Amino acid sequence: MQRKDRFRGIVSERIARRALDRQWLIPDGRVIDFSRPDLWRAAVDGQVFVIEQHTQRLQTGPALLFTALIPDVHFFNGNGGRALPLLHADRVPNIAPGLQNHLANSYGIRDVLPEDLLAYIAAVTAHPAFTERYADDLNSPGVRIPLTADGALWHDAIRLGRHILWASTYGTRCINPGDGRPAGTTTNWWIPIHPEIKYAREVGADVLPSTISYDSEHGRLIIEGGIFTGVTPRMRNYTTGGRNVLDSWLAYRSDRTVGKVTSHLDRERPERWEPDWSRELVEILAVLRHLTAAEPQQEELLSRIVAAPMIDVAELTRRHILPVPERAQHARNGPDHEFLPGMETVDGQPPGPVDPLSLPNDPANTRQPKPHSPVHPAPRTRRRRGPA
Repeated sequence: MQRKDRFRGIVSERIARRALDRQWLIPDGRVIDFSRPDLWRAAVDGQVFVIEQHTQRLQTGPALLFTALIPDVHFFNGNGGRALPLLHADRVPNIAPGLQNHLANSYGIRDVLPEDLLAYIAAVTAHPAFTERYADDLNSPGVRIPLTADGALWHDAIRLGRHILWASTYGTRCINPGDGRPAGTTTNWWIPIHPEIKYAREVGADVLPSTISYDSEHGRLIIEGGIFTGVTPRMRNYTTGGRNVLDSWLAYRSDRTVGKVTSHLDRERPERWEPDWSRELVEILAVLRHLTAAEPQQEELLSRIVAAPMIDVAELTRRHILPVPERAQHARNGPDHEFLPGMETVDGQPPGPVDPLSLPNDPANTRQPKPHSPVHPAPRTRRRRGPA
């Protein structure tokens, strides 16, 4: 999705800035810090990016997030992360070779679509109960998926996972109006599903919000006099990696500076509440209502999967699916084209460490900062006990 700035005619593109927070970016490699060409190339029709925290221990909230937009490197919770696209730029599925055929044979079905596997992963991992159950495993980076060997559980997970993907992508993926998943591009798409979520009173338009409150008794979010209804306590407290989603979204649209201040641009703030933000907040609330309502079903499904036979690492190794071949662990590019203006001189590598200035009193053995770790679009595979 693109729009043109009303002042200067600048074309901007919507990206996934933080969890459920869609913001706008000038899509030009000359003004983007760490532009990650492989991900921009992978922004093909039908794409879904899987995001994991990956740089620190995950203790709370969903283990994986999903977005249809180009994700910021700090999308998960503001502290790094890793993006794994479902499809490569040439539209080849980013899945270990042979895995889809093995799953189809295991369940006695004709084929397993890439979207089916992604829906299964979403149903199993995108809820707090998964993170709590596998807290010890999540001490090391990387989310391992328990693969069921039961065909009925596989289909149950796919049905539930499609709803998770549909909600996570604001109704742009897994669309099926007959199954309660209308296209998010239609006006007021959330009303038939969550009529209790309403923009009941307008936010004061002359200033940016300075106070945000929550009326748990009546389920109301109150922002500078504006009232949004249908907000459950679980929605209000929804976090990803310890970061409250609503607080994070509102902070970027308040009168206070968010995050580190590294230049004068970080202090630039809008002058007033934008009307589009009210509609966007209602959409976020609808997504949160959908995701939080599905959590008990996801927890129950995970318990059933763990109690039933599973496809483990040893089986996948015998079938020569693991370890994943080296050739399948790298991004595949599509047809050559200028996917992002200004990329001619950009190599797509993350910047190296900036050496600090040495002062006369600094100890000689001061530890230097480590280089940034690149974000790879191809998943790594670990052979270990437990879930595959």
